[in-house]
Amino acid sequence: RASVVDHLDDQRSLGAISRHAQDSTTRLRALARMSDEEEVFGVALKAEHTDAAVAALERTTGTEKLAAVGQRARNKVAGRRARAMLRAIEEAAIPSNPETDVRMSAEEGQRARDLLNRATALVALTDLGEAEEGLASARLAWAELQADVELDVALTEQFELATEAVREAIGQRQQERIADEERAQAIASEQADRINICEAIAALAGPAGAEPGAANRMAELQVRWDGLAPMPSEYAASLTRRFQHACRVFHEAESRRTLAAAAVGRLDTLATELEQLLRSEQAPDEIVARWRGLRRDADVLREHASANPAAAERLEQAVGTLETLEHRQTEVRAAQEQDSLRRLDQLCRHAETLVAADPITLKVVERTLRDVQSALEDRAALPSKVDRQEIQRRLEAARAALGPRAQALRDADEWQRWANLQVQEKLAGEMEALKAEQDLELATRGMRDLQARWKLVALAPRVQGESLWRRFKAAQDTVYERTAAHVAVQNEARAASLAQKQALCDRAEALASSSDWVRTALALQELQAEWKTIGPVSRGHEKAIWERFRAGCDRVFRRRQEDLRQRRDLWAANMKRKVALCESAEALAESTEWDVSAGQLRQLQTEWKSIGAVKKSHSDAVWNRFRGACDRFFERYKNKDQVDLVAKAAAREAVITQLASLLPSEGTTVPEVPDGFIAAIEDARAAWQQAPDMPRHALEALTRRYQQVLGQLVASWPDAFGGTDLDPHITVQRMQKLIEKVEAMVATAGDRATTLSPTERLAQRLREALAANAMTGGQGAASEESRLREAEQELRRVQAQWLRLGPVPADLARPLNERFQQACRRFSEQQKKAS
Repeated sequence: RASVVDHLDDQRSLGAISRHAQDSTTRLRALARMSDEEEVFGVALKAEHTDAAVAALERTTGTEKLAAVGQRARNKVAGRRARAMLRAIEEAAIPSNPETDVRMSAEEGQRARDLLNRATALVALTDLGEAEEGLASARLAWAELQADVELDVALTEQFELATEAVREAIGQRQQERIADEERAQAIASEQADRINICEAIAALAGPAGAEPGAANRMAELQVRWDGLAPMPSEYAASLTRRFQHACRVFHEAESRRTLAAAAVGRLDTLATELEQLLRSEQAPDEIVARWRGLRRDADVLREHASANPAAAERLEQAVGTLETLEHRQTEVRAAQEQDSLRRLDQLCRHAETLVAADPITLKVVERTLRDVQSALEDRAALPSKVDRQEIQRRLEAARAALGPRAQALRDADEWQRWANLQVQEKLAGEMEALKAEQDLELATRGMRDLQARWKLVALAPRVQGESLWRRFKAAQDTVYERTAAHVAVQNEARAASLAQKQALCDRAEALASSSDWVRTALALQELQAEWKTIGPVSRGHEKAIWERFRAGCDRVFRRRQEDLRQRRDLWAANMKRKVALCESAEALAESTEWDVSAGQLRQLQTEWKSIGAVKKSHSDAVWNRFRGACDRFFERYKNKDQVDLVAKAAAREAVITQLASLLPSEGTTVPEVPDGFIAAIEDARAAWQQAPDMPRHALEALTRRYQQVLGQLVASWPDAFGGTDLDPHITVQRMQKLIEKVEAMVATAGDRATTLSPTERLAQRLREALAANAMTGGQGAASEESRLREAEQELRRVQAQWLRLGPVPADLARPLNERFQQACRRFSEQQKKAS
């Protein structure tokens, strides 16, 4: 069932399973795979099982759907749960009445809501024990909370509804479990007779089936099975398959027992036959072919080896030897077939290449045609029939294409032989004319030229060709005798030139390992210039000596190119590292974490020094970029106090700008209070309080501007600030209280001071100090100083409270501020006199 549910994707099918499945696991598994909200809503509305209905309800949103489930749900627990959820939503939407609401602390309210959520979640539990234990625990915790706090009536009602829903869900699940157990017992009772028959048949198929009467007992059990009442379709198929499988196993066991009885004699006969086959002098292929005919009998009899163990052992040895021989022959044949396939494929490709080649020679075409014809007649073994057909087709196509070309080449060759006769006769005449040439150098070159031209037309009809060749050879020998001495001198000069060029090659090869590229290049240029001044070398050595010299020079230039490539790679790698350092420095250039960033930049500078050179055309640019980023940071670092002050002032400037944007335009009528006006004011004041601290001298100017803008806003919309801490009337009252407090401090300090002269005041202080020392053990002076310090601290606290007051219209603020400042000055003067 789980596998079927996991393979389903249709939402309607999954919804039907979650509504009607008999076991809870399948229902919830199908519901978990559902993604269609309407189908989930249908499960919550129509499912009769509590677990599926409640779980679907938890995934349902919308008051209309909750109302529908609460009114029409088939499952009562789900309906009650939906009504409770709907009631909670409605109560949450009703504004609270401070006069009638029960006052609870935030912590107590949270505890009550947590208990309510715990009780609500118990409805979806499928484990009855866990649900009952959770319900008891939740009710106990609620009772303890209710004993300590007067809970909200609505929360109490919701908790009672939730616990009642849990009780109903537990009761319904208990009834469902009892029904499932009763159904399982009924099914087991109905299946008992058939299961007993299946077990009896399975017992007959075992060793007990060899007893007499097993077949009759089997027939009786089949008759009993046919006489039983029809089975419900719910489990009919599975029991029928089990019965049929048991019958099949019994019949197979009977068949094996019958074969085992007959195998005693046949094992000995077949073992003897296979041993004789192995000792025969037949070819391996014939032995393997005969063995393949006997393999089936051997496979059947090997299953009954226990009937005749001695013969079975002989049979196993013979079978093992024959299988090894068969495997070896199979490998040999496969290798032969693959070799034949490769050989024939190579022949086909060669023939197909000749078909498309131009020009080709008659000799090659005739040899290929003979090979193709031999392959067609031989019909060598190939791995498969498809390979045979493909090779046959390619060979026949090649033969058909090469045949006409071979005939055409034969005709052309015959005509060419007759045409060569005229050329040979002309060459023989020219060779005879060289006999009278006085210039030995011209005679030598002419003889060699004629020899090369004769080779090109050497083919001719046999009789005429031999006559012309003897004539040409006689004239050539005469010319050679006349030029032999001249050729000897030339050979000596060429040998000397060869020795000189060999020396140049040695010098070039000696320079191949040098790394002094400039000097090496100049030396190679000198060697190349000297090479051009040397004459030709002995015949047959021209190409070799030149290749050797060029190879020596090329080796130097290749090493030079490789060195340049490595240098470029190194420069590129260094450039990449330096660009990365530039990017890191630029990222730190605007940092305000001064000490950390300064340390990181110094580390970057150290790393920069460790990096090698880059390409000269890029060196200055990348260095200026890195130095510029470092200089930009350290210039800011020298002025970091001013930078920090500007950064801190920026936050307060932003607050002032935000408040100024709320002011009405000059010269226009003050509009109605904008939406969210008070919230915007509160946000700005909170941002002002959270802004970084600044020095007193810098903060005073900003504070005056801030207070001025707030005063303008209050003056523009005074009614909007009623009841808030920015209400001008409340602020005036607070100012008056602070003034009165300072004036009281002045009066107190004045009572302690007298109008006596300084000498009299000094004498009085001495008398008081002596009296205090006598009574307090010398601590009177300390008490007086402590009193003075406390008074000064109290004045500072009052001044700080005065600065935090909200804005007041200028006509009211001016006299109050003057009065406050005057009282503060008087108090300070009295403190100085007292000290």
